[in-house]
Amino acid sequence: GGDGYGNRSDRFLAGVAYLDGERPSIVMARGYYTRSVLAAWDWRAGRLTHRWTFDSHDGTLGNLAYAGQGNHQLAVADVTGDGRDDIIYGQMVVKSDGTGLYSTGLGHGDALHVSDLDPTRLGLEVFGPLESPRDNGGFGTAVRDAGTGEVLWTTPAEQDVGRGVAFDIDPRHPGHEVWASNSSRLYSVRGEVIAERRPSSMNFAVWWDGDLLRELLDQNHISKWNWETGHTERLFTAEGAVSINGTKATPSLSADLFGDWREEVILPSADGAELRIYTTTIPTEHRLYTLMHDPVYRLAVAWQNVAYNQPPHPGFFLGHGMAPAPRPRIFTRAAE
Repeated sequence: GGDGYGNRSDRFLAGVAYLDGERPSIVMARGYYTRSVLAAWDWRAGRLTHRWTFDSHDGTLGNLAYAGQGNHQLAVADVTGDGRDDIIYGQMVVKSDGTGLYSTGLGHGDALHVSDLDPTRLGLEVFGPLESPRDNGGFGTAVRDAGTGEVLWTTPAEQDVGRGVAFDIDPRHPGHEVWASNSSRLYSVRGEVIAERRPSSMNFAVWWDGDLLRELLDQNHISKWNWETGHTERLFTAEGAVSINGTKATPSLSADLFGDWREEVILPSADGAELRIYTTTIPTEHRLYTLMHDPVYRLAVAWQNVAYNQPPHPGFFLGHGMAPAPRPRIFTRAAE
């Protein structure tokens, strides 16, 4: 419907997903504070056809539990292991067939990170900050199993937690490190406190230097977390360029565009006359295929059109001590 309740008239999301496991579909979505509706469409042989619609308020048994669980972004990944993409819509997941998989009930959030955050566990994990701890039992952030919705651990809060990230920045602990604006602490992906002082940056990240750890991208500069001193160290400043999205201070896009697995950063010039692409000049001893070969990463770049864009993650753990990257599940299809 055309209602504006819960600010639905201004809250749109979109993405691309391989809902049949072979060909891309368009996913359009609207609403996340109250009613949420997702619709999937196929473009086949010059025709646009409707695949399915998920509506938290259409009367389907159990669907009301999915109301108010959306984020300012979505993510796309096969979390059920059936070879078809599912839609991670904040604290809820809609399966490839358009039915609800689960809802945690923890409510809306402003950031979302989906990847193999913990390589010691099977499957993918989801991390995000939460906006309404007064309504969800006092939870400010949560890490969960992407496929089952099981909440693995949380941190408390009393008010809206607007920022939170998950990146591998410390080689002494397996998997990603996690931090958010409700705490000064830096956590391991298992919820252990590994430092009393976290990085001040809680924005984007980029694989920029030669090691497998991820660097911090904020506004128009890139920094590296020094895990021994507990401070960030500036690596690069894009002089004459600026970030976008106001206080969110994000890039226009960060993605592996040129293909040695490190990522490029796209920013507008301060005068708005140029759109600049910055790439690393630092050599690396690590060899990986381009990240665009990974379906989760590629589709993460496709959903950057969302309200609050987020750093793209691959569907496998890319970081210190990583296992060999899996063979990409990408196939070409002959013209019909």
